[in-house]
Amino acid sequence: MNQYKNKNMKKKKKFFYICLLVLGLYVGWIFMNQQIELKKLYKQEEVLNQKIVAFKKEIARLEKEKSLGNDPKFIEKVAREKLKMVKSNEIIYVDMNKAK
Repeated sequence: MNQYKNKNMKKKKKFFYICLLVLGLYVGWIFMNQQIELKKLYKQEEVLNQKIVAFKKEIARLEKEKSLGNDPKFIEKVAREKLKMVKSNEIIYVDMNKAK
């Protein structure tokens, strides 16, 4: 009877250690997956922060341009450069070599 009890105890211990090992592996696997996911999220956060900085710079540039909107010199500059407008009685010369 004692021998049967010892075998039974050994089987229970073996089963306990196997369960403990499986549980440890499962927890390790979960931890690794979380670390991988965290790295992805940190990279995504970094990209989004860079976009935020770029958008803030663009907003500042647009606000500056907006504040210049009533300045006659700025209006003339935009009309000449972007809209290719000229003043009356003004002649425009185009350098053909520069265009090439």
